[in-house]
Amino acid sequence: MEEEPKDANGYFNLGMLAMDANENAAAEQWMRKAIGLQAGFRSALFNLALLYSQSKREVDALPVLDELLHYHPEHIKGLILKGDILMNHKKDTQGAKACFERILQMDPTNVQGKHNLCVVYFEERDLLQAERCLEETLALAPNEEYVRRHLSIVRGKMAAMSVAGQPLTSAEGATMSAKEEELKRAREGGGGVEEVAEGEEEGRGADAIGKGAGDEKNVRKSSAESLGGVGVDQSEPLDSSQSDKRTKGKSTKEIKDIEEKRAAALKRLEEIERILSGD
Repeated sequence: MEEEPKDANGYFNLGMLAMDANENAAAEQWMRKAIGLQAGFRSALFNLALLYSQSKREVDALPVLDELLHYHPEHIKGLILKGDILMNHKKDTQGAKACFERILQMDPTNVQGKHNLCVVYFEERDLLQAERCLEETLALAPNEEYVRRHLSIVRGKMAAMSVAGQPLTSAEGATMSAKEEELKRAREGGGGVEEVAEGEEEGRGADAIGKGAGDEKNVRKSSAESLGGVGVDQSEPLDSSQSDKRTKGKSTKEIKDIEEKRAAALKRLEEIERILSGD
């Protein structure tokens, strides 16, 4: 770095090494330095936001994500992370919805964005729309068990409301009772709450997207991705100018880190499902 003091890529790589070593203060310093030298540095901005998020500094992550999306408005992982923070920490369902809808405008088959939008509908108590959304998500990723499980949870909640005679609010703003909805299903051959929609096999689930060895770190398990929060196991390669500056092999430490992230993701999923199973 002494030979090339204005090399943004060099500072970025130092930041990545610091993140790998869990040296957060140093990582933040190096990422800030890289961004200062190269405005709109995509990978540095995203990883800095991710660092803040993983350090429980979500409020600090939002302006960094806004800067990232200003320069790179189609950065899907940035939109996912922003939606996660807005949903889980700011309780801003409308802001989160805008992020996920933006993703689907760019890529209608994005399973993570679609699933996270379903979570928004659930949070808004629009169970009919949440059910339809999860059916469509399952059609995109029929082998993703968490989507099937969340669809079952929503249908179970709808069945409980049917017994209680409570109204279900549709996405169109109309309201019908749970019993009316059940009769409608019977007329249309919907098969009741136990039936699971199947579809063509395409795409992968939110927690399995892009597990490549890239230099944009993995986003934690997301709210939208797990019906109640947002975050993901995903990686995106760096720009070609940076990709050759990192080793591609996985060390024992990296494998251990991956296993720890999976365990944390499963714990988060269980927590979300407990929330969903309650009123």
